[in-house]
Amino acid sequence: MFATHIVFAQDPTPSETPKNVIKIAPFAFIHGQMPFTAESRIGYERVIGKQSSVAGSYSYLGTNYPFGFIGSAALSATLTSAIVLYGKPGKVAIVWTETDIQATGYRYQFQYKRYLSSNKMAPEGWYLSPHYSYAKTDYNVEMNDFEIKFKVKAKNESYNLLFGYQEVLGKHFVVDIFTGLGYRNNRRDILDDQDNFLKRMEKGSALKFSSGFNIGWAF
Repeated sequence: MFATHIVFAQDPTPSETPKNVIKIAPFAFIHGQMPFTAESRIGYERVIGKQSSVAGSYSYLGTNYPFGFIGSAALSATLTSAIVLYGKPGKVAIVWTETDIQATGYRYQFQYKRYLSSNKMAPEGWYLSPHYSYAKTDYNVEMNDFEIKFKVKAKNESYNLLFGYQEVLGKHFVVDIFTGLGYRNNRRDILDDQDNFLKRMEKGSALKFSSGFNIGWAF
């Protein structure tokens, strides 16, 4: 008598899939959420159902020395306004090369992730995610050629809908890539070096475009 055994591939059971993911954003140091900042971010995702999870992250925002030129364009209107306020108008190109900017701040984010794949369970597959972000940065600015010192206090709050894909490679290594659109509410106040209010900058576009890449460790 011969016995034949047939083995069918099965989807992972809930006990086999990881429930926790620790993440970092490896490219955030190039350009943080706020101009002239390098962002150091740590995040955590927790699976709460077969197709859902919640996630949060905290970032420290510091001065971005190697890639500060990227923030120059984003802050150019603020720097030009400060020169005019001090009665010393000049060319923005000169301001960029003669300006010393020190930045410090923080950012936190929260999101709910709904995974869409029928053959995968959270935290893997395509997902949609309502997402909230808040960032605050203080800048100390010194324009040597103009003998001007002032401060900028900036806040950025956004509500987004993200669409992304997350995969666990092997047993633990996680790759997460996403994009999305949302509403942004930002504010920039210019103060003198004694913290006296000078001017509030006009808000830019309320449309927020997001994209990002995270790596992590699942367990």
